[in-house]
Parts: sequence; structure tokens; C-alpha cells
Amino acid sequence: MSTGQRVLVVGAGGLGSPVLRLLARSGVEHITVIDDDIVDESNLHRQTLYTAGDVGRSKIECAEQVLRKLSPELSVRPVEGRFLPGTAMELLTGHTLVVEGADNLATKFLVADAAHLCGVPAVQAGSVRWAGWALCALPSSACLRCLFEDIPRDRIETCAEAGVVGPVVGVLGGLQAALVFRLLRGEHPGGELWHYDALKGALRKTFIRRRSDCPLCAGEIQDLRMERYTAACAA
Repeated sequence: MSTGQRVLVVGAGGLGSPVLRLLARSGVEHITVIDDDIVDESNLHRQTLYTAGDVGRSKIECAEQVLRKLSPELSVRPVEGRFLPGTAMELLTGHTLVVEGADNLATKFLVADAAHLCGVPAVQAGSVRWAGWALCALPSSACLRCLFEDIPRDRIETCAEAGVVGPVVGVLGGLQAALVFRLLRGEHPGGELWHYDALKGALRKTFIRRRSDCPLCAGEIQDLRMERYTAACAA
């Protein structure tokens, strides 16, 4: 893996925990991690970066300490806050790629849009209950909007409401890390979509192609207007 790699990780929860642990010892030069939450006891079963002693503390503060302990030479920039339209492009600047582990669809679409506009690869994932997915999007490949089109405007359950099984996000975070390592080695897994179903014990890879009517790939989305993401970001 070449030196000088800089990775932005959006979310330090169930998906971000395994991603951050694996990245810390991967040889990357720098990790920027952003999250606005505190450690909650009810999430410890899936947010494996933290312990019971961290409950009530800032996740970003705890994550930085863990990363520096795992790899003292690693450059770490903790950002306490949300990944928002007004600062997304600035945060992405200077990074080799972005890994998204957010728990809401608005942030997932915002990361996809911002990464595409910045020409930065995005490795994204999502999970509810016993199943989930992981996707690698390159500037030249299919993106999240090719897969899901847009943020649902109807009320949908968050992962906290629907429930997330700890081992499921562990597997998906591991898949995300593997996609990151492949990208950093010079491979091009753009368009790879991985599905994991824990109840069936099934892991399946498919390849998605660009949709001709995808507004992001077609260049119709040229900015990150707040109203495009506000409804779900506020949830």
C-alpha cells in the first residue's frame, strides 16, 4: 500500500468502529473522523471501538484515543459535528477517499453527492436488523443514486428504531475496509455491491451499472443544496 493515503471516515459507530480499527494499522498516513454523538451503553454491542468506561463521553474523543494507541505514528484529525452540506466539500478536500458509516439516509446521499462532485471514491454501507449492503463508488462508476435513486420522503425507521445486529455491522464494516484496502492498492472495484444476510449465512456480490437517468452521474446535481438533505438530516 502506497504512502501518503488520507482517508475521511464519516461516522464512528457500528460501521465506523471496525473500519477505523482496521485502517489504523493498514499503513495509511492520515485519518479524519467525524461524528457528533456520545457513547451510549445500549450501542456497545455493535460499536466495538468503545468500552463501558466510555459511556457518556464524546465518541470522537474516545475514537481518537483508541486510534493513537493502535498506531502512535498515525495522523488523526477528530471532527466533532455532523457531515453537512455547508462543510462537506471542505472536509473532503485533500483526502484520497471517503468511508461512510452514517445511520441515516440523508447523510449517505450527501456523502455520495459530495464525493462524486469532488472526484473522490466513496465506500458506503448500510444495515437494518439481520442484513445489509456495502458499495464502492468511483467517479466513473455507478453511485448510490444509481442504486437507491433518492432519499425516501415518507417516514422510515432509523437503524436505532428498527434494530441492528452487532455481528452484521461488524461484517459490513470489514467489507468496507477490504474495499478501501483494494482501492489503496490501486484496484478499481467501482460498482461492486455486496449483500450480507446473517440469517441465511449468505454473502453475495453483484455489479451495478450507471443508470441513464441518475441525476448525479448525468451531471444534473452540481451543488449540495441544504433542502436536498434537510428532511432526513433533521431526524
